[in-house]
Amino acid sequence: MMRRWVEFGALAALVFVVTACEPKPEPIRYGEDNGAYCMMTITDRRFGAELVTKKGKVYKFDSIECLAGFLLDGQVSPEEVHSLWVTDFARPGTLIRAEDALYLHGENVRSPMGMNLAAFADRAGLDAVRERTGGEVLGWDEVLDLVKTSRPEVERGHEPMRMQ
Repeated sequence: MMRRWVEFGALAALVFVVTACEPKPEPIRYGEDNGAYCMMTITDRRFGAELVTKKGKVYKFDSIECLAGFLLDGQVSPEEVHSLWVTDFARPGTLIRAEDALYLHGENVRSPMGMNLAAFADRAGLDAVRERTGGEVLGWDEVLDLVKTSRPEVERGHEPMRMQ
């Protein structure tokens, strides 16, 4: 019986160590944190994004387009990226995985850096805003393509990073 308790304790400790070391996003401190790409203070709780490296370093951004630009410019190699996160426009301050999000692109969205992109965790949240603002629905790869083609400073031959 004692051996089982020792095995259970060892397993519990291993699970704790593995999960404690798992890279994860951090809460954005609105009004305090600066974007890693544009260096502007992140102020609007409906926007914001993060890139988390495999070593646990967190890069914060004030908009989806800054996260995409950071990736397109190769600031962090694709091999170093653990995860990408964007703020759910319908639930300000809540981060969701970038590749799982739905995106609304339209002139009435008014994102901080002017590309008019907002992210949503689900279709219901997106549709509620889209009824008021109009716009088109995009996935993450389409967001990368939009940012790539909309930014003349991005090298045209540079392929956007696609998350698996």
